[in-house]
Amino acid sequence: MVMDIKSIINIIRRIAVVSAALLLAASGAYGLDLPVKKVKGQEYYVYKVKKGESVYGVSKHLGISREQIVQYNPQAADGLKKNMMLYFPVADFAEVAEVAVDTVAVEQPAEVVPPSSATIAVMLPFGLDKSEPTKQNSLCLDFYKGFLIGADTLSNRSGRLIEIRAFDTEGRMDRVREFAEKDSFVASASVIIAPDGADAIALLGAKAAERGNYVLNLFNVRDSLQMFNPFVMQANIPQQAMYELAESALSSQFDGFTPVILRNTGGRNEKEAFVAYVTTCYRARGVEPIVIEYDGTLRASDLNVLPVDGWQKYVLIPTSGALAEFNKMAYVVSNWRDRLRAMAVENTDSASPQAEVFGYPDWTAFRGEALEMLHRLEATVYSRFLDNFDGFEASGVARAFKRWYGESMIESVPTQALLGFDAASFIIKSLRANDGVFDPVNPASYNGVQSAFRFERSGEGFVNSTLYIIQFTSSGRQEARVI
Repeated sequence: MVMDIKSIINIIRRIAVVSAALLLAASGAYGLDLPVKKVKGQEYYVYKVKKGESVYGVSKHLGISREQIVQYNPQAADGLKKNMMLYFPVADFAEVAEVAVDTVAVEQPAEVVPPSSATIAVMLPFGLDKSEPTKQNSLCLDFYKGFLIGADTLSNRSGRLIEIRAFDTEGRMDRVREFAEKDSFVASASVIIAPDGADAIALLGAKAAERGNYVLNLFNVRDSLQMFNPFVMQANIPQQAMYELAESALSSQFDGFTPVILRNTGGRNEKEAFVAYVTTCYRARGVEPIVIEYDGTLRASDLNVLPVDGWQKYVLIPTSGALAEFNKMAYVVSNWRDRLRAMAVENTDSASPQAEVFGYPDWTAFRGEALEMLHRLEATVYSRFLDNFDGFEASGVARAFKRWYGESMIESVPTQALLGFDAASFIIKSLRANDGVFDPVNPASYNGVQSAFRFERSGEGFVNSTLYIIQFTSSGRQEARVI
C-alpha cells in the first residue's frame, strides 16, 4: 500500500474532530472543614495525614487541587507519610467567590471512560490546514504514520477491536480544550497521547483524573505532572534517575578503572551536572577521579601525564556532549588508545593498560566521520533512546514506512516514526493483555525498536524507568542493553 502525503492528510482530516466550546462562569464559596491552628500569628487549616493516603486522595477528600496542596506544603511533592501535617492559610481558603470554571455545551455529556473502551486518542499539532507545515507539524505527522504501522503490525482480526483517532490541535490551547471537554471519544479513550505543551498536559491530566483514562506524555521531557496526578505517565526517565542509572552502569561496566574527567576550560561544559554526580559517587567509594584540563584542543601531552607502566585502566569522561567538543578531543584519545593497545600486544603478561570512553546521549546523533570515530573509540554512551537507524528492526519499520507512504521517514533523534511505532505497540499490547483495559504496569516492560517502557509509580502517577546503555563496536555495529 503506497500513500502520498495528501492521502494520509485526508485520512487524518476524516478522523480529526472539530468542536466548539462555550465558556461559562460559575460562582461559589468554600471553606475547609478542618481544625484551625495559629502559627506565628497566622491562622491555618491543619490536616493530619493518615496511613496510606496520597496527595491525590487528600485532594479529593478536601475538595482542593493537588497543586494547591503542594503549593502550600512543598514537602508533599515527595509523597505523604503517616502523621505528616498539612497547613492551609485560612485567609486563602476561607472563602473564594466568583471562581471561573470552563464548561462546554454539548448535546450529550462526555461519558466517564468505560472499564474496557480499548480506544486511543492521538492529540498532536498536525497542522493539516497549513499550506506550509512547520517542522513540528511534519514530525508529528511522521509520529502518527509510524503509530498506524505499529497498530497494523499488531492487527488481529479475531481479537478485540481497538479504535484509534487523531485530533489536530493546531498547536492551540483552545483546540485542546475543545477536544478535552466536548468530544466523547477523547472523554472515553483508554489512553490519550498528549501534545508537548505543559498547559495541554495539565488540562488533559485534570480531565483524566475525573474520568479514569490515562494521559501519555511522550514529548515533554521536563514536565513532572505525574508527581501529582495518578493518571499521567511520563515516558521520559527524569534527569536525576537517568544520572543514577548511568553512573551505576559506568561504575559496574568499568569496575577497577580510574575515572578521568576531560574538561576544555575554553569550551562548552554542559555536562558538568552529570560529571559532578559521578565524582560524588566515586568519592563515596574512596576513588578520586583524575581531572585533565586543556584549553581549546586536547593534546597528546595532556594524556601522557597518566601513568601506564603499572598497567593502569582508565575510563575517560568528557564534560561536554557537543559535536564540536568531541572533535577537539576524540582524535588524540583514539591515538592514545592505539598506543596502549600496542603496549598490550608487546606485553607477555595477562595484564595490560586500558582506556575506555564513556559519553552522552548527544553522541547517538553523530553521523559521518564522528560516528566512525565513536566506533573506533568503542565508546559507551547512555541514552533514553536507541538511535540505531540502520538496525534490523528499525530498517524493517523504515521499509514498511516507504511502502505505505511512498517516502522515507524523517531521520531525527528520536526518530518520530519509530517513536510512534513503539508507542502504538506498547499501548495495544497492554490493552490486549488486560481485555481492553489499559494498565501502565502490565505487561511489566516493553523493549521496542527505539524506545523501552517500564513504568513505575513516581509520586501519584507513573514514570518510565528505563535507560539504554549503548556500545559502539569496532565492527561498525551498536550493541545495546536496557537497564
